[in-house]
Amino acid sequence: MRKLLALIFGNSSEKNIQKNNGGQELSSTNNWIGPDGTESGPDVPEDWYLTYDGPAPIVEEIYDQNYAVDRGNGVVPIDFYIKKWGVPEGFGNTEHEKLWSIE
Repeated sequence: MRKLLALIFGNSSEKNIQKNNGGQELSSTNNWIGPDGTESGPDVPEDWYLTYDGPAPIVEEIYDQNYAVDRGNGVVPIDFYIKKWGVPEGFGNTEHEKLWSIE
């Protein structure tokens, strides 16, 4: 679709696509704006969650000492997540999670 738009509208089509994400410009063409207005994708900075002010991201899995989530670049450190949003539903059984949920 993007290639078709580029053929029809020229080089400006890619910039227009990026700016049509709620008026928010993306930091990379590999990223997208999710339904809550949060930029997500592989090129989002690793510390995206420090400035994120939305609802608790949905936790999908545990990877090492991180929760795999549905926003940003896809991960939030377990200790940060639990301190900010609490233990996510269906999680909290690993030793690392228990360490942070007691505090």
